[in-house]
Amino acid sequence: MESQGVNELLERVLGLEGLSVLGASLQHHGLEIQVRPQLTARRCGICNDFWRGYDQLPMRRWRHLSLERTPVWLSYATRRVKCPNHGVRVERVPWATHGSFFTTELEQMMPWLSHRLGRPATCRMLGLSWHTAERLLHRPVVLMPDLKRIEERYVIGANTLSLRCHSQDLATVMARLEVPGMNGTVGPSLAC
Repeated sequence: MESQGVNELLERVLGLEGLSVLGASLQHHGLEIQVRPQLTARRCGICNDFWRGYDQLPMRRWRHLSLERTPVWLSYATRRVKCPNHGVRVERVPWATHGSFFTTELEQMMPWLSHRLGRPATCRMLGLSWHTAERLLHRPVVLMPDLKRIEERYVIGANTLSLRCHSQDLATVMARLEVPGMNGTVGPSLAC
């Protein structure tokens, strides 16, 4: 598969709007995907207005949702803008809120899953430590204009989980995702 096809595939898998994938590499800490905003103009991280560029900062990473058991990181060398109202600020990126080390999608998914599955199962599913989960739960909730992406039910690789170690978690997740159980029964809806 050619490089352009891989980049397009990664853009679809990430499901994030407003970014272009430049490349990816498997590192010791997980899958690191080099991205850039599709919009080339720079926006102030606070007021979201377009301003002149100031300089470029070193490469930075944001934690995204995991693929299977592989943590995903988005990396980008952020630029700074010179805003007349806020001074020199880091540009706004479409995949994260200003000052966050996590993508907006991960920040929205953590409390949503924690409310439905509990914190231990959520930490295991997202590959986060208790300390990180606690920080995410105490951050202000980012407003979501469209819950469609979270409310849609996706089952990806349920057969790859270890039934010996995580049978209770797998049964809970499958019941909540309305996946037929061993007896052909269907569990409760995610919408409840």
